[in-house]
Amino acid sequence: MEEFLDAKTQLLVALAAATAAKCQRCFTMLYGTAGKLDVSDKEVRAAVAIATKVAAKSHDFMAAFIEETTKGAVPARDGDSAAAGCGCI
Repeated sequence: MEEFLDAKTQLLVALAAATAAKCQRCFTMLYGTAGKLDVSDKEVRAAVAIATKVAAKSHDFMAAFIEETTKGAVPARDGDSAAAGCGCI
């Protein structure tokens, strides 16, 4: 298969994907490879920032969808949700 992205770019994309997926194991493994590919912490921070913004926007869109679908019966943006106390959000 032909590769269109260089190894450094692939790693940054993978780090961003791991961030958005909230996969600590993947992020740790990938970050360990960063030095071998001359990926700076500044570049990693940029990839993480982009992924974080995308994930946050995705959450906002899903919350709006849930509220619209349930006609407001399920306030998806309510900070008092049961999941809020479990540490997963």
